[in-house]
Amino acid sequence: MTVPALAQGTSADAQPTALIPPMPGRPSHGHPGPPGRPPTQGTPVVVDRDALMQQLSSINEKLAIATGRAKKDKQLQKLLDGARAELKETGRQVSNAPLAQTPRPPPAPPPPQPTVHPISDAMLRSLTTAIRNEPFADDQLNVLGEATSTQYFLVSQAQQILRLFSFSSDRLKAMRMLRPRLLDLDNGFKLYEAFDYSSDKDELKRILATQTP
Repeated sequence: MTVPALAQGTSADAQPTALIPPMPGRPSHGHPGPPGRPPTQGTPVVVDRDALMQQLSSINEKLAIATGRAKKDKQLQKLLDGARAELKETGRQVSNAPLAQTPRPPPAPPPPQPTVHPISDAMLRSLTTAIRNEPFADDQLNVLGEATSTQYFLVSQAQQILRLFSFSSDRLKAMRMLRPRLLDLDNGFKLYEAFDYSSDKDELKRILATQTP
């Protein structure tokens, strides 16, 4: 038996779950019950909409059969008609119920920032020794470049390194390598003593003002 009133809202593209109020006659969080009954309060539940609609349709068919056989019993027929009316109202509420909201997981916390430390005294001594052992400035700068790829420095440590270079042009090249790895730029003014000429100090100022990525 086809039951149009209950087939509504069960199309193929219907969502699988719905948040619905309880059956009529039970609490429904303000949803209207069957005609003649005041709204009640209760706890919403999550069900499979399509499966529930099929169950309601099956119950409605059985009630229709029972109603046909109870035509001679007016009281029973009245009870069955009331039950079908409540069942129809339940089907309407199922069809109109909002979809269940799936809570979203909280966003993952950002990864902790790595803690950096300046080069140790022992490694700084090894670095300065390696720079001194190179006879040419380009080779000295290559050694420094290797160190600045992995190590961080304090301004006081950078001062020791700058003293290893004989020419101001090489000191400026060394500063361009050291600048992104300096941890205490507020002490950067101490580096000016490594340069004698105003032009070199102006260039140092530009290097220190460069923003690191």
